Amino acid sequence: MINKKPVPVAKDRRITPVVSVVIPVYNVSLYLTQCLESVICQTYRDLDIIVIDDGSTDDSARICDEYAKQDSRIRVLHTGNRGLASARNLGLLSASGLYIAFLDGDDWYELQTIDTLVKTALQTEADIVVAYSSREYISKTFFPSAIHKSVQVYCGQDIMPAFAAGLFRNVVWNKLYHVDCFKSICFPEKHNYEDVATTWKLMKKLEETNGRISIVPEVLFHFRMRQSSITHTGTYSNILDSWIAFHGKYEALSDYQDMLLPECMRTIGIMWRSYWGFSGEDKEKARNTLKDMRRFSQLNYHRVLRGNYSIITKAICFFSRSSVRPIMMMCYYGERIRSAYKNAVYKMYD
Repeated sequence: MINKKPVPVAKDRRITPVVSVVIPVYNVSLYLTQCLESVICQTYRDLDIIVIDDGSTDDSARICDEYAKQDSRIRVLHTGNRGLASARNLGLLSASGLYIAFLDGDDWYELQTIDTLVKTALQTEADIVVAYSSREYISKTFFPSAIHKSVQVYCGQDIMPAFAAGLFRNVVWNKLYHVDCFKSICFPEKHNYEDVATTWKLMKKLEETNGRISIVPEVLFHFRMRQSSITHTGTYSNILDSWIAFHGKYEALSDYQDMLLPECMRTIGIMWRSYWGFSGEDKEKARNTLKDMRRFSQLNYHRVLRGNYSIITKAICFFSRSSVRPIMMMCYYGERIRSAYKNAVYKMYD
């Protein structure tokens, strides 16, 4: 049972602290205008907008520069293509605000997003403020199934159980951070799923320093569902990075492994759904990763089968204890059919 602390009154009511908004951009020219408009039109005006053009080869760089000419709050940093983690780290190094927010170049804010997050941070003395997000398809928007009716505040030892239960999510873009949160913490470069590898460290730090996290009961972020995004590209390298991130989190947070098992099993399931579509070279590379996954499933088999886990989690654990190629092939083609149907109904971007 998580004990939520009463909401305090902020001691230091600084009316308009500067917020640095870090926006990594890579080949998102079709969506970049909506993203940047949602930031410059925020009802909260004291913004330090840092746009990192991560070596884009489309029209993104030009769009970034045009917006910088129109709004003095925007700084554009052009780099070679070094990846999302590197872009975010550069944004952190360049930030001048008391608070930091992240926004990917294909997503967008509600107009009151920063205002709401800052007010909540000040009122509750929160180090991190979390808000809800929608998933945006071309033909449909999905909202969270359950939203709290009031601001929720978690302090110190309450933070990790709430995080392990999934209340704050692994992503960094649905949050506002006090700048001190990132002291001694940065994103691991040259790997995808850097959010997963970073958010648990932020939560652990706040637990150890008796920090605070608040959840705002509003949908303030819009996440665009794109076929070419990292989370929807089932390449071996992406799945390997996902496994490294989720398994690393599982190993680091030993007190919460029962709660974190489904995340690891989900990644194993993605491997099984994707393996048959790998090139011969990637199939060879995947052999050791599959062995690691198989050992993980064998080690946790009885815990999962006897535990209060979903049927899907139990099925993944059951089958992934051994590499049964016909079943992996069925998973691959079944996923292709499911994805094609889902995309036909909801239509992802790109």
